[in-house]
Amino acid sequence: MTILERQLMDHLLLELQASNDNFQRILKTRYPALTVYDIRLSTYLKANLSTKEIATLLNITPDSVKKAKHRLRKKLDIDPEESIPGMLLRQTG
Repeated sequence: MTILERQLMDHLLLELQASNDNFQRILKTRYPALTVYDIRLSTYLKANLSTKEIATLLNITPDSVKKAKHRLRKKLDIDPEESIPGMLLRQTG
């Protein structure tokens, strides 16, 4: 990734997080055990980013994202068949 691409990515991430402040606040209130990393992952999932896109943003492997999603599912007590983004939208509406 070039420096320009990284700067653009950083800018987009800041915009995404800023536009989801209320969502993140609600999530922290309803699920106080969530870490900053869990909140960030939830924000990316709510934005419908793919596992590969999230892996690129977090500079980790797609398998690590899958494991993080699995742990998040447990913390939020979501059924394996239920979509995390769908549940997040319903919960924070």
